[in-house]
Amino acid sequence: MRSINRVLAAPFTGFFIRSGLHPNFITLLGGLAGILAFLFFSAGTKAGFIAGAVMFEMFYILDNCDGEVARARGLSSTFGSWMDTVVDCCIHTLTFVGISVGLFRLTQDPIMLFLGVAAGIGTFLSTFVAILQKTMNFGPAIHGMPKAPEGEIKRITAADRAIEVFCAGDLSLVVLLFAVLNRMELFLWLGAIGANIFCIVLLAVNFKYLTGRQ
Repeated sequence: MRSINRVLAAPFTGFFIRSGLHPNFITLLGGLAGILAFLFFSAGTKAGFIAGAVMFEMFYILDNCDGEVARARGLSSTFGSWMDTVVDCCIHTLTFVGISVGLFRLTQDPIMLFLGVAAGIGTFLSTFVAILQKTMNFGPAIHGMPKAPEGEIKRITAADRAIEVFCAGDLSLVVLLFAVLNRMELFLWLGAIGANIFCIVLLAVNFKYLTGRQ
């Protein structure tokens, strides 16, 4: 499934290919955008949430660019793949933490901090499934669809398709929408619940493949 952000990233990808910039450096630029998003979110103002969402969107665009540039220039590497996974994990976790800190500063409601921790844990554990996939050579995707064990046929279920939709790569656009609508508190609630449900479903769907069972 081709995400909206992949389409938006296409002009940037072309620029980076022409510039000769190494894809690992693009990954680091994306990480810098994610850190700036965290700082803006943590400010706890509407302008800060919008600015953070814009920087988070830039992170997503650059996250699409690095892989495309690596493939186009024949620079794909195991190190680059792992770097991308680690940066993705850190930035997504920091995003929820930043939003929760900002909302706490805005509302003085300690439950905002709890929701940020819950969302961060769900995000981190989802990435742990990705690490298992990479370690056991079940495909490079961060989430979603690992290969079946050798000699087996991977059966695509409705749950697989649902995971693929949620992993399309447009979360940043959802964050931007909630920021513009000034509903970040609602987004944090949805993130805290959704991230953990997603992690449970992701692990359940992929468990038999990650353990070599059919």
